[in-house]
Amino acid sequence: MELIDKIYTYISDLDEKRFYQYLIGFLCAVSLLMLLIMFQYYRSVSSLKSEIAQINDARKQARTILDKGQIVKKEQREIDAIIAKDENFKIGQYFEDLLAKQGLSNKVLKDSEVTSPEREGKYSESVLTAKFSGMTMKELTELLQELELNRRVFTKVLEITASQKPPNSIDVTLTIATLEPKPKDSTEIEE
Repeated sequence: MELIDKIYTYISDLDEKRFYQYLIGFLCAVSLLMLLIMFQYYRSVSSLKSEIAQINDARKQARTILDKGQIVKKEQREIDAIIAKDENFKIGQYFEDLLAKQGLSNKVLKDSEVTSPEREGKYSESVLTAKFSGMTMKELTELLQELELNRRVFTKVLEITASQKPPNSIDVTLTIATLEPKPKDSTEIEE
């Protein structure tokens, strides 16, 4: 109480001009302090909103990655099931049988090339490239339809050009591929 009495006495003894100067100084200090607090508050809120936006973006990216991971796992299970049905599948033999069935063996320019490019993961890829000359669109569509029915084979590249030899015919370069399991030794090393 004594401190309050001293302050009261000091203020009472001040002349009016000095009192208003102190009052204005005190009000300016309080206003400045309030502005400083408001500035700090809004700066903190802005910073937190920015962090929330970044966290939400990261969360969406993580969700996208997880969804893609689930799709990849599902597709791997499907591929494993397809491969398990016929583990001794050879794309070259399958393609020769398909050409004989379709009556297209005479349209192939040269023997089909089967390559196995290096591939990461637990599957290796066998790629077959064949060139045809003098095909009709009907023959091509029937061939592509038969390829599409076999889930073990997929079309990678299809190039069609107008043929110079028979009229109304086309030259075709077709690249198809299949996935095969890698030998056990190479997949164990990668994992």
